[in-house]
Amino acid sequence: MDLQVNGSFGVDAVTDPGRLGELSEGLAATGTTSYLPTVISSPVEIYREVIPTLARAIGDAPRGAEPLGLHLEGPFISAEKKGAHPGEFLSPPNTDLLNELLDLGPVRMLTLAPELRGAAELAEEAVRRGVLVSAGHSNAHFGLAYGSFDRRVAGVTHLFNAMSPLHHREPGLPGAAFAHPRATSGLIADGRHVHPQTVALAFRMLGPDRLYLTTDAIAATGMGPGEYPLASRRTYLDASRGVPTLSDGTIAGSVLTMDEAFRNVLAFTGCTIPEAARMTAATPARLVGEGERKGRLAPGYDADVTVLDPHNLTVAAVYKSGAKVSG
Repeated sequence: MDLQVNGSFGVDAVTDPGRLGELSEGLAATGTTSYLPTVISSPVEIYREVIPTLARAIGDAPRGAEPLGLHLEGPFISAEKKGAHPGEFLSPPNTDLLNELLDLGPVRMLTLAPELRGAAELAEEAVRRGVLVSAGHSNAHFGLAYGSFDRRVAGVTHLFNAMSPLHHREPGLPGAAFAHPRATSGLIADGRHVHPQTVALAFRMLGPDRLYLTTDAIAATGMGPGEYPLASRRTYLDASRGVPTLSDGTIAGSVLTMDEAFRNVLAFTGCTIPEAARMTAATPARLVGEGERKGRLAPGYDADVTVLDPHNLTVAAVYKSGAKVSG
């Protein structure tokens, strides 16, 4: 299960919402059986157009990986830690705008900066409407971040990236994520967004039940060097860097796939295969409210199964609800 997918295989969820079926089929071939199409900070007009289109595509039950709903990454994030998000499309917390966005389609996850004025009230409203709230693109100091986990914020979006740093005198958002027993953190395990030894540190601090793997993949994933869309932005993939960037060099998502993330976390941390499976299935399923039907091989659960080759852990076959969809 991947909780953050902007696109892959030449498809961008925002600029190509009608191609969600193609995205689902491509993701299934990488072992992903369910995911959240992700919309980064955008103009209100784009939200009004794209979210209903994605909602209709989700309702069509595309073959391949199952889109469970949407992840809104922004627009209620910090201008200081906006990363690849266009600064002109950020918004201060606004409950009316939030409710308009939630009324447009099936939003399952919201990334916000908890230090913004009004963020606590916004998180309260999102949770009331059944949306997972995750802290990200945030410059929150340790105390504020820790306090937000006491309340309505349950997760952390791409740990270490686009957030206050882990410092020995001011641990910031990463330190709060380590310290608070409720916080569950996503992590991009491509070895570029987060150093392999820092991935190992996060695993030792959080364990497989509070750390989940995500890709933050964009349309460039599975393609070659070139220019690709990320919502309203243009990104560039250079083979020498291995990560997509904006024209100014800012990292803009990844080209990671979930099967690669699975193999990487084994290599970076020395964890077991069952622990890696929890970080790619049970933990994100539980966090997003799907823990009673997804993320486990057990009676009564959806028969979503990824079969890996025992020799090299590449994807051999993928089943969705018991039906073979890849391999």
